Amino acid sequence: MAYADGGPGRVVVGMDGTLESRHAAGWAMDEAACRKVAVELVHAYEYPPPLLPFYDSATELGEDHLREVAREAMMRAVADTATSEPGVFVSGEVREGAPIEVLLDAAREACLLVVATRGTGALGELVVGSTGTALAGQAACPVVIVPSPKETGTPTAPGPVVVGVDGSPHGEAALRQAMEAASLHGRTVVVVHAWHAVPGGLSATAAAQQRRFRADEVSHELLVSESLAGEGQRFPEVAVKTRVVRDHPVRALLDAARGASLIVVGARGTGGYSGLALGSVALGMLHHATCPVCVVPD
Repeated sequence: MAYADGGPGRVVVGMDGTLESRHAAGWAMDEAACRKVAVELVHAYEYPPPLLPFYDSATELGEDHLREVAREAMMRAVADTATSEPGVFVSGEVREGAPIEVLLDAAREACLLVVATRGTGALGELVVGSTGTALAGQAACPVVIVPSPKETGTPTAPGPVVVGVDGSPHGEAALRQAMEAASLHGRTVVVVHAWHAVPGGLSATAAAQQRRFRADEVSHELLVSESLAGEGQRFPEVAVKTRVVRDHPVRALLDAARGASLIVVGARGTGGYSGLALGSVALGMLHHATCPVCVVPD
């Protein structure tokens, strides 16, 4: 049941009535206001129902009544969410089906799919369970995972947008998404590229090893410069800082993201197995980041 049609290009938010999903909806409203698009709140309805706040008053009633309870809860969620950004059109929809399939279908023509990291029941394992990785790995649009308000501090100033690049198509897509987000919000972009040094063998001298490491470093700096060339022309107003480090990508991104407003990563990178929906770096961000994480498909 849809209360209004948000139209294409909207921001879709997965809702379950928890504080965490309401916090994610607030983040989505702010983003939609900057993008000048509508927001659609979506709840996946299943019977028997999961233990969610939407159904607090209807634990032992029939399916029809439970569906009506969900609709009424959605109407309240729409009204409450709309007050945060009066200029943003908000609609709500209750669909029957499993959360993964429902949200993937709802976000087919969206510009963003936004979900919370913490909750209970259907959306309760977005970070560590199959639901969240499926959404981030299969959605046709970028997926933003918004952490619980309990996990995030209040920065003294708007933090930068941190993005991981590795020369892959997913990395290029992530960089474009990060530049767009920074342009919309008037923020700096911190581009992070981490690389692993390959030892030169037991016979190599320390000086030879150092020369090789420096040559590798220069080649990786060139990779970042080439990636930035086109995006810098598209978004000349965005200030960009680069961090090319010899480190593990997850550790390098988390270190750069202290105080960040958003982390952007590609769904996959240059390593790992091509059949996996998500790469190890994207999974690492979903598990450990304390600010919103945007996973971008190629």
